[in-house]
Amino acid sequence: MTTTIMAATSKKILVHTCCTACLSHVDSVLSQAGFEVVSFFCHPEIEAEDEYAQRLEDLQIFCSEHKIKLINYSYNPAEFRVAIEPFKDRNSLKYINDKERYRRRRCQICNSMVLQKTVEQAKKMKIKYFTTTLLCSPYKDHDQIVEIGNEKSLDYDLNFYYEDFRKGYWKGRNYGRNHQVYLPTYCGCLESLKEKRLE
Repeated sequence: MTTTIMAATSKKILVHTCCTACLSHVDSVLSQAGFEVVSFFCHPEIEAEDEYAQRLEDLQIFCSEHKIKLINYSYNPAEFRVAIEPFKDRNSLKYINDKERYRRRRCQICNSMVLQKTVEQAKKMKIKYFTTTLLCSPYKDHDQIVEIGNEKSLDYDLNFYYEDFRKGYWKGRNYGRNHQVYLPTYCGCLESLKEKRLE
């Protein structure tokens, strides 16, 4: 179930967090809506350890300064690698030859994986609301993320908080520049890095 109502009192919300820049905007919006943000850093799709470490380091500083509880999910890039392998393997029945169809499927697997882990963590912490900073990016498949979020909310009897955070994307990027925060230039997986270099 999607939630966009104002919270009457402070309620905890688990926010799957891609990076500090996006969280800076999302945290501002959610705080104004009466939520207490709990950041959830979970990125099995990030293959490069230095990329993962830089994002996490900046996020730890931001959360400490803004008194935000941070949950760091154990780093295991093999999870994502194994999940997408059948769609890359020419000998697999699941192999996708079309590049655009494969890209969309790869992103769907990634979005579903991180939101699945988000709702599992929310259930574990007895937090009824969840959302993701992925909704902040104008480069992600927004509708796909919303669809997955709604499906997970129904499966786990939680409230998926939806807001079009893309309106504040550049606010977050400007925050990053003004506070010497690392600004990611690709989603996280190595294939998205290669695609970014080709564009």
